[in-house]
Amino acid sequence: MAHPFRALLLLSLLCACGPAADPPAPPVAFPVAVEPPPPPLPPAPLPPDYDSTAWTELVRLDSSFALDLRYATDSNFMKQQIYDCGRCFYRPKVARALLAVQQDLRSRGLGLKMFDCYRPGPYQQRLWDVLPDARYVARPTKGSVHSRGAAADLTIVDLATGEELDMGTPYDFFGEAAYTTTTDLPAPVPENRRILQEAMLRHGFSTIRTEWWHFNYGGPRFPLSDWVWACP
Repeated sequence: MAHPFRALLLLSLLCACGPAADPPAPPVAFPVAVEPPPPPLPPAPLPPDYDSTAWTELVRLDSSFALDLRYATDSNFMKQQIYDCGRCFYRPKVARALLAVQQDLRSRGLGLKMFDCYRPGPYQQRLWDVLPDARYVARPTKGSVHSRGAAADLTIVDLATGEELDMGTPYDFFGEAAYTTTTDLPAPVPENRRILQEAMLRHGFSTIRTEWWHFNYGGPRFPLSDWVWACP
């Protein structure tokens, strides 16, 4: 008969040789949401390179103004470049009035395209040197309302497409078809001219008889200026 102590020892050895316990499960790793970095800030606009108390660059008020400054190219009735580069400036009060016109037209999906804005005295002289005809170019000694920063040559465009509305003639067309008093015009020209004239008149501008595109601001009479903007 086996000794009771030996039986107990044998039983403990048998138990010790049993299967090992399962290792503990690794901790569950939950995904951590990583927020993307914020988009970079747009570059700060450069400070104006002109006296902003005397002048306003129109596109700084609203970038939706279209510019087609013809005298900064040779795409004009003189076939010569007159301006060293094209920028559109106005007296601040005139610029704000044009902004009001732009906002007015935007409700119809329309906007302004600028053909000529402020015209410095030296550039007026260049025009006169090429075409010394007071029917079309103001004498430099008298000066143009453009040289006072208060005249605009412009048209209307569709903001979605950039296409000009049909005004019957191109810019700087010299003939009765361009007169604001001419009514014998095919549709939709009379309606398009009416939209332009009413929008401009509503915000303080007046038109002239011979050019559907030309408007003078009816506010204070600003002095003639020889200031010339810088070119980039």
